[in-house]
Amino acid sequence: MSQASFTHAGAPVYLEPSEDLPLVDFVVCVRGGAALDPVAQPGLARMTARLMRRGTRGVPASAIDDAIGRLGARLSVTVSRSATRFHGTVLARNLEPFVELLAGLIRRPAFRGSDLARAKRRIRHDLRALREDDYGLAERHLRRAFFPGHPFGRPVGGTEASIASLKRPQIVAHHAATVRARNLVFGAAGAIDADGLRGLLERHFADLPGGARPKARIPATKPPRGRHVLLVHKPERSQTQLGVALLGPKLKDPHWFPFLVGDAAFGGMFTSRLVQEVRAKRGWSYSAYSQLSVATQRDAWRMWSHPAVENAPACAALQLELLEAWHADGLSPGELRRAKRYLVGSRCFEEDTAARRLDHRLSAALYGVDQESPATNPHLGGYRRAIRGVTRKSVHEAVAKRLDPRHLLVVAVGDATRLEAPFAKLPGVRSVEVVPFDARL
Repeated sequence: MSQASFTHAGAPVYLEPSEDLPLVDFVVCVRGGAALDPVAQPGLARMTARLMRRGTRGVPASAIDDAIGRLGARLSVTVSRSATRFHGTVLARNLEPFVELLAGLIRRPAFRGSDLARAKRRIRHDLRALREDDYGLAERHLRRAFFPGHPFGRPVGGTEASIASLKRPQIVAHHAATVRARNLVFGAAGAIDADGLRGLLERHFADLPGGARPKARIPATKPPRGRHVLLVHKPERSQTQLGVALLGPKLKDPHWFPFLVGDAAFGGMFTSRLVQEVRAKRGWSYSAYSQLSVATQRDAWRMWSHPAVENAPACAALQLELLEAWHADGLSPGELRRAKRYLVGSRCFEEDTAARRLDHRLSAALYGVDQESPATNPHLGGYRRAIRGVTRKSVHEAVAKRLDPRHLLVVAVGDATRLEAPFAKLPGVRSVEVVPFDARL
């Protein structure tokens, strides 16, 4: 039975007990994530998290890794726009020393200058490697162009310039501002009970600094006006990465669940409209799908495909045509039925372990979803009921109100000498911009 409580300092605590295996997943989330990065300093939150993982004063990263191995544990650190997550999995009998180790990393990181220099070199290497990752390149340029000047458009990992300019005092200050008692969210799943979890938190996290919680102020998003094309020029590329972005709904939008069903029917299943038209009927792309982002503000809804250069203009035109038809006419009864059956049926794979059920609770907390009644909340226990209640009319209304095909961005990574002229002729396109793939990231 899922349980929720608070520490003495007011930090939320979520527990998903299970005796299926002698393992415990222990998670600490630091709210804010990359959304707290200064405008000129994208990548600050991720660099801070990276260095926190490198050890405490007097205990280097190699010793931390050895200790984790001896405990039969693993530890991952991820940074999103909403939070930094420290997620450990450990044998239940070794939970206490593991939590003690993790608490040290979170509360007393060393932030060594040598580790910062090493991390900068690694990130520079990763950014150079990104130029050979066509999908990653397309996604990065899509966000930059679709959300200019907005936090959603800044890369979570930073830019070459922002990472090069990072100094240790900035990282120390960011850590001090964010690792505070009321800014953390705790979770545990597996072979642990409420008393055991409460004791762990009291022993290892009770004396965290107090103070106000830093709040990320994310302004409302606005799409570019009109239709625009961005080509990332890679000479002699025979295949493209083709993306189309429009502004979609935010998580707590009343149209979220009807839109979710509509998205599944349009491009979220193997039998969806986009897959059938692009892949099955024409063979233009092995993969074709749509993608709905989860965020506190309206984020990008995207279509992706990977056609050959000679098919890319026709594929882009087809995707725009399918989008307009979906926006105008909604779903057929069969499409609605299949999408609802798929979403309801596949939910079990997101809830089949205590760790996955915990992840839902933590995500809901980080996105500000009310959890007073988790059994009936549509984002938690009431998900299936919410999906079953979606109608053709509600899907049509959600798509019509939350997608506007007049305002979108088309991004393609490929040989711009072969793409620029035909993409400029796509219906309604106002501008075409070409950028070199090896431009500074």
